[in-house]
Amino acid sequence: MALKHIWTYILGLLFFYVQVLFMPTFELFGVIPNILIPWVVYLVWSRELNPALIVIFLIGLLYDTTYPQTFGSHALIFLLVGLAINQFRKPFEDESVLARMLSLILANLIFHFIFWLMLGIDYGFTGQLFALNLLAFAYNLAISFVVFWITQLVSRLRIVLVND
Repeated sequence: MALKHIWTYILGLLFFYVQVLFMPTFELFGVIPNILIPWVVYLVWSRELNPALIVIFLIGLLYDTTYPQTFGSHALIFLLVGLAINQFRKPFEDESVLARMLSLILANLIFHFIFWLMLGIDYGFTGQLFALNLLAFAYNLAISFVVFWITQLVSRLRIVLVND
C-alpha cells in the first residue's frame, strides 16, 4: 500500500520536472502549458483521495518555488481542483470517458478562473489579462487532453515476460 503512494509521489516529481524543464519550450504568446492540471485529474480518478491530495499539495508547493511571488497559490489551487473533481466524479462510473473529459474541462476552468482572480486583484482586471487568460485556458485544455490520455494509456500498459 505504501509503495503505491511512493510511486504516486515519484510520478508527481516526474510531471513536476517535465513541467519546469521541458514545457517552457512549448510557450505560445507568453503562455506556458501546465501539465500539472491533467496530472491532478489523473490522480483524483486513479488513486485514493487522501494520499492523492497530500501528493498534490507537495508537488504544488514544489511548483510554487519556481514562482516565489505567488508562493502557495498553486498548491492551494491544485487542492481546490482536486477536491472539486472528486465531488464532480462521484455520480459517474469509474471508466466513463465522457466524465473524464468533462473533468479536464472543469479542472482547467477552475484553475484559470482562480488564477485570473488572483492576477486581477494584483495587477487589475484588464482586457489584456482576460484575453491572455482565455488563450491560456484554450491552450492548456488542448495540452491537457493530450497529456491526460497519454498518461491513461501508459498507466494501462503491462509488462509481460515470457521465457522461451
